[in-house]
Amino acid sequence: MRIKAVLRDTDILQMEAGSKVRIIAAAKKNINRVVNLPSLLKVMGLMIDDRCIMLEVLKDSNMQVWLFNDANQHLIFLGDKKDAEFEGYQWQ
Repeated sequence: MRIKAVLRDTDILQMEAGSKVRIIAAAKKNINRVVNLPSLLKVMGLMIDDRCIMLEVLKDSNMQVWLFNDANQHLIFLGDKKDAEFEGYQWQ
């Protein structure tokens, strides 16, 4: 599986680390892409132990959250389509 780099921009990085606004902005920037979960959390201003914060914020969004592991990497897919097919754990 090809893992893409986490997209970020200066506007996202200037937002308050760990804020709901920054989490949503980083998630939307990476929609429909398989990315490394720890890297995405870092862009969101969170640590790996704060992943539940990300999930709680995204719970009320229209995004589907898929968590999975491939080649010993923790990966995430945030999708806007309900018919995404992955061999992983659909959190939402």
